Amino acid sequence: MRAPNCSVHGDAVAVAVGTLLLLESGLGLLANAVALWALLFRLKAWKPYAVYLFHLAVADLLLTVCLPFRAAFFLRRKAWSPGLAPCRALLFLWGLSRGVGVAFLTAVALDRYFRVVHPRLKVNLLTPRGAQVISGLVWLLAGALSHQSFLVSEAECPRSDPGEGVSFRLSWREALSLLRFILPFGLILFCSASIIRTLRKRLRDPDKQPKLQRARALVAAVAVLFALCFLPNFLAQVSMAIFLGTDSCRVQRALVHAADVTSSLTGLQSVLNPVVYCFSSPAFRHSYRKVFHTLRGRGPGAPAPACDSRDSYS
Repeated sequence: MRAPNCSVHGDAVAVAVGTLLLLESGLGLLANAVALWALLFRLKAWKPYAVYLFHLAVADLLLTVCLPFRAAFFLRRKAWSPGLAPCRALLFLWGLSRGVGVAFLTAVALDRYFRVVHPRLKVNLLTPRGAQVISGLVWLLAGALSHQSFLVSEAECPRSDPGEGVSFRLSWREALSLLRFILPFGLILFCSASIIRTLRKRLRDPDKQPKLQRARALVAAVAVLFALCFLPNFLAQVSMAIFLGTDSCRVQRALVHAADVTSSLTGLQSVLNPVVYCFSSPAFRHSYRKVFHTLRGRGPGAPAPACDSRDSYS
C-alpha cells in the first residue's frame, strides 16, 4: 500500500526521461532506416543471419514509433489524455517491438554460435526462406506474449509505478517480462563465450588476427548492448517486486524513478543495434559513413561496391 500523502512522482525525472525518449526516437529512426536501406540495396546475397538483422531493424523502427508517445506522456508529467484504447495499443506495440528485438538479437548470437562452434551441424544448412519462416513464428509468439497489454485498466495505463496492489495478471506479466530477459541474456553470454574460445583456437595465425578481432567485437557488441539496454530495467523490476509493500515514501519514490529511467533505457536498443550491423558487414559501415559525411556537408564520399552477407569469420 502507498503511504498516505506520499507523492512518488518527480517532474525533473519525468522531463529528463521524456527528453531522452525523443532523442532515442530521432536517432533510432535515422540509424535503422539506413540499416534497412543497406540490407535491401547493398547486400547481394542473404544468409539467415541477414534475415534476422532485417527483422531486428523492422522491430527497432516499430519501437521508434512508440517512443514519441511515451515521451509525450512523461513530458506532460505522466498525464495520458488520448484514452484507454490508444494506450493499450501503445503498450502492445512497445512490448511487441522490445520482445521481437530481444529475440532477433538472440537469433543472431545463436546463428554465429552454430556456424563457428558447430559448423557441421545440419542447422547451418538453413536457407534464407527457412529463416523467414522462423522470423514469422517469432513475431507471432511475441504478439501472443504481448496480448496482456489489451487487458490493462485505465489506472495502469501507461505508468510503471508500484501501484496499490498486485493482481495475478500483473504478476504474470512481470514474471514473463523477467523470463524474457533471463533466458536470452543467458544464451547470448553462453554463445559469446563459446565463439571467442573457439576462435582463439582456430585463428592462431597472425594473418587471421584481424578476423578474430572483428569476431570478438561482434559478439561483445551483442552482449554489451543487451546488458546496457535491458539489465538495468530487469534489476529495477526485481527491486519493485521485492519492496512493493513498503510504506516508505523515499523507497517508493526511488522505485518509481528507477523504473521510469531504466524503462527509457530499453529504447536505446533502437539506437545501438546498428552497432551490430556495422560489425557484421562492410556494407553497413559504408552506408553509415556515407550518411555521416552527408550530414556534415562533406558529400556522400566514394561509392562502395555492393557487399554480400558472407560470414567474416566462419
